Amino acid sequence: MRPGSVSIIVIVAVGFLLGCGGGREVESSESVPVVAPEMKVTLDQPLDAANVAVEMGVDRGYFTDVGLDIWTAPPELPRRPVTYVTAGAAELGLSQQPQVALAKRKGAPLVTLGSLISQPTAAMIWLGKSKIGGIADLDGKTIAVPGIPYQEHLLAKVLARAGLKLEDVEVKRVAYDLVPTLLKGKADAIFGGTWNIEGIALRERGAKPVIRRVQDLGVPSYDELVVIVRSDRAAKEPQTVRNFISALSRAVAAVKRDPEAAVRLIEESDPELDHEEIEAQVEATVPLMSTPGPEEP
Repeated sequence: MRPGSVSIIVIVAVGFLLGCGGGREVESSESVPVVAPEMKVTLDQPLDAANVAVEMGVDRGYFTDVGLDIWTAPPELPRRPVTYVTAGAAELGLSQQPQVALAKRKGAPLVTLGSLISQPTAAMIWLGKSKIGGIADLDGKTIAVPGIPYQEHLLAKVLARAGLKLEDVEVKRVAYDLVPTLLKGKADAIFGGTWNIEGIALRERGAKPVIRRVQDLGVPSYDELVVIVRSDRAAKEPQTVRNFISALSRAVAAVKRDPEAAVRLIEESDPELDHEEIEAQVEATVPLMSTPGPEEP
């Protein structure tokens, strides 16, 4: 999760439920004004190097080119995107594959449209100055997490491989404040952030982080960031869904061609962000980006 204070997070639950206007007028071939359908898209978290392609598509007009009026916003809490899409408060959303799988197991009517980051980037991170030498040393320690249920299931499995139980540590749910929590000494380690976002933020701030990627901790591979939609909407509006994915694919390509534009968009979302830090995060994340495409019928 991208570091930052919760106070700067845009609270969007009400916005998603109330909407944001009635769409944008576009000209048909006969110059008769029509209203492009507005689609609310919930990001997985505040704008960062992993999800910036969606905003790139808005900025470059790729969604408008296919007749879509896209409105994006981060969720109030990290676990909310699946809830927003399931409830119909957002037409589309970004989430992690395991979270979507768990929601579907509980009956959520969701379809995965494709992947933006097709490999795990989550990590366990602590500071080099700590006396932690490995996972077993977390016994009795405090681990900060974003508060997404599946990540806590993963944490339990990671601890188990080192002979620990979840009850052997204190789990602190801090939403988007992973990096500040670790730097201020309010947690001994963080889990659920990523090596390419939080890990690099800590490195750029001179904190000398020790990073253990989940793949190296026994966690099976999964897609870190996927695009989701309600299954009934996908069935009723297949062309709209195809248009969205087509425009998003163009946006991913644009981020790869012009990473500095991606850096600019992220900076514009929060003037308190550090330019060098964002550049480093984008540089690390661009090679991980995949072109979204259908994954399920």
